[in-house]
Amino acid sequence: MISVEYSEAIAEVLDILKHTNKNDVNRIPSDFMEFLNANTSKTYKPSLDHTKKIKDMKLKVKTKAILAIIYKKFWCNSKELEQFNRILKENDIKRDEELRKKYNPDNLFKSKK
Repeated sequence: MISVEYSEAIAEVLDILKHTNKNDVNRIPSDFMEFLNANTSKTYKPSLDHTKKIKDMKLKVKTKAILAIIYKKFWCNSKELEQFNRILKENDIKRDEELRKKYNPDNLFKSKK
């Protein structure tokens, strides 16, 4: 069984796909679409502003993750995939640096003045 968090994210993804170019949606395998439809929230109704770009919408974190998977697995050509993977790697490095600064054991027990 899928969590509420994921089922709501899937509802947002399906809402976005309803407003996406049909040729792009058709590139998503039917078994993946069946998975999304079977696991979407029956109660959550997304209220997304489709006049905005996806990056400007207030989406759930899990929605962004599912969209990233769709983009990476079904929509990217080899050049786009290389660039996408580079961006993901850069984001991981930035996140790791931020966590290292925040939870640095050398600074963890220093008193704040």
